[in-house]
Amino acid sequence: MKMDKKINWGIAVDLQADVRYEPNACKGYVLDVSLGCPHHCIYCLFSPLEIRVYKLQNPKYKGDILPLRLDKFRERKEFPPAVYMCYSSDPLGNGELVQSTVKILNKLLDNNVNVFFISKGVFTDDVLQVIKKKPELMHVQVDAANTDEERNRIIEPGAPSYSQRLENIKKLSGIEGLGGLSIRIDPMLPEIDDTEENIARLIDDVSKLGVKEAVMGYVVLTKAMRESWKRNEYTKSCAEALCEKTPTISEQELFSIPFDLKTKKLAVFEEICRARGVKMSCCGCKDERYKATSFEWICHPFNRKRREELAASAGPGFHMEVEHLK
Repeated sequence: MKMDKKINWGIAVDLQADVRYEPNACKGYVLDVSLGCPHHCIYCLFSPLEIRVYKLQNPKYKGDILPLRLDKFRERKEFPPAVYMCYSSDPLGNGELVQSTVKILNKLLDNNVNVFFISKGVFTDDVLQVIKKKPELMHVQVDAANTDEERNRIIEPGAPSYSQRLENIKKLSGIEGLGGLSIRIDPMLPEIDDTEENIARLIDDVSKLGVKEAVMGYVVLTKAMRESWKRNEYTKSCAEALCEKTPTISEQELFSIPFDLKTKKLAVFEEICRARGVKMSCCGCKDERYKATSFEWICHPFNRKRREELAASAGPGFHMEVEHLK
């Protein structure tokens, strides 16, 4: 089945949850469960943008978290091979959103869709039961960039604690045949998260629970966000370190740490991972220069599998950077 790759930018005005093509998400298909996100992470680019766009179209909207309706999704008959949950929200953001996610996962798995699932939320028993239906189709990344609960309270004020996220990993690691389970240490904040001590603690904790891969990446901010962070004592040094325009898949003006420093830091973190039996990868969409390094730069496990399948059967004209995304 050939899916429509027309760009339907942003969440629908009628607040319907449905699969949409999103070129900035690894040139793939995404599905959100809410307008806005209950975690209120201060580094988030996408949720505030969706809210601003929706507010322009609906001036009376006050910025509340709005669950998306599922009527259109329930009627869907065709699906892409893989869907990313979620692009601008968390599929486990709160109890109401969890209920939507359970319904969505049931339909996706019934239609044999691979699900790339990233969350900071709590994996409740009903979510775990759905995952167990077809675990081989679920590629889960639990997001946690720091063991420091005070940092997490400031940077991710609505998200579960680090200890709760570890408990998620413990639950997920017990599911036999899971397609993938990784820790996502992304976005890392320079001067706050990217210490060898913090990374070692994170990898120590998750490797003991059976995690074999860590996805790492540095934060990227807009110029306005960076200037705002400079006025906050806690984030000031981090913001000052974000001094280089970074070539991302979006081509938007975004800032991160200098690439030379970034790769040196990541090389150290890769050794920390390797010493504990964990593979490190990063996201080439957030810095396209990764594609010229030795780092594994595809963080989407389905896209990685697709690349390997194509490379095995392709001729000399195969371009690794793009062919797996077609």
